[in-house]
Amino acid sequence: MKYTEIELPYGSSFLKARVPTKNITFVLSTKYIKGLENEGEAITNSLRAPIECPALRDCINKNDKVVVLATDNTRPCPDDRILPPILAELEEKIPRENITIIVAVGLHPPLDKQELVKKLGRDVVENYNVMNHDVNQCVYIGTTSRGTPVDINTRVVAADFRLSIGFIEPHWFAGFSGGRKSIAPGVFSVRSAYINHSYMMIDHPRSIPGIIKGNIVHEDLVEQARMANLNFIVNVLLNKNREITHVVAGDPIKAHEKGCEIEGDIAEVKVPHKVDITITTNSGAPLDLDLYQTCKGMNTASKITRDGGIVIIASACTIGVGPEEFRELHASVSSPKEVLQKIRREEPIGVQWQNQILARDQLRNDFYLVSNLEDSVVKDLMITPIRTIEEGLEKAFKILGNDAEVAVIPEGPLVIPLLEN
Repeated sequence: MKYTEIELPYGSSFLKARVPTKNITFVLSTKYIKGLENEGEAITNSLRAPIECPALRDCINKNDKVVVLATDNTRPCPDDRILPPILAELEEKIPRENITIIVAVGLHPPLDKQELVKKLGRDVVENYNVMNHDVNQCVYIGTTSRGTPVDINTRVVAADFRLSIGFIEPHWFAGFSGGRKSIAPGVFSVRSAYINHSYMMIDHPRSIPGIIKGNIVHEDLVEQARMANLNFIVNVLLNKNREITHVVAGDPIKAHEKGCEIEGDIAEVKVPHKVDITITTNSGAPLDLDLYQTCKGMNTASKITRDGGIVIIASACTIGVGPEEFRELHASVSSPKEVLQKIRREEPIGVQWQNQILARDQLRNDFYLVSNLEDSVVKDLMITPIRTIEEGLEKAFKILGNDAEVAVIPEGPLVIPLLEN
């Protein structure tokens, strides 16, 4: 039998998988865009000629207290390369001591000193006031039209000017990342999360990747960012080599929408029909650090896998399962249907949005996982642990037949598959 060797991102390296050539129906990848020749210059130019607002220097006064929101270590955003030109531009107008950098960790764990250095760069960590967002240090500033109480980090609220860094990629229920997400969920509270990420909000038919118009999660996040007076964003797009391909800066809504439009053209891939088996990843580190984040790649693959089909995913999960509440919710019941029933009955509960989408996908598909996790942990999430992609294929072919059609999505959640029908 003839085989095709597929390279799959896995942690900070790659896995190679041998797939029977006759079974491969299609391989989905984003369009490749060459990285910018001079990233720093492109960022500086974007600050001086931003989208739908004055140049950054003209937006601030010499005595302003400025907060810069950075991304956390679950995102491959190259903050260490984006921050220096921004800080240089700010310091043309204000003293360094007026700048505070807050890592918008949302509900994720805070970064320690070593992680901060890796994420932001040693020079920034040692020479600027840097801190993690703390969900317990928030102040209520109002309620959105959809009923979300808006609790925002006190330092963000107290600042005279708020600038956020981010990168734009498909997001499995907010449409795209970046923009408003630095505020919500970046620096909001648990209470805010439970309303914005509620069962009803997540279950809405337009709360999906690649959609922002009519996406009620996105629209609620935008409303929160406006209420928190997010003044300016600097968002980038990346290629598979993590090189910056585009910079969008300026008005938090308009610049973000422009970036989403560009990213949609890059990430969207037409698919003629669903398949029996999909092989995928969570796009490697840092997004495949844990099983909690890995649900994103699983969800992407599920969209092109027929009901009753099987998804095989490779995700290193080097730091474990993620929030313990995530594992506990699935482990507390015996079926995906019961997971959804429990969330609807008991919400707010744990990190229910992750369990909700996973369980919804598990109603349609079985999932096999190659990872560094203990088998018992994987089984708690109603997922089948496997050692290799080839082992997963062997199991899947026994169930679905040797002629089963296989799709491969090497970049996992970075792709937006669009069924042609």
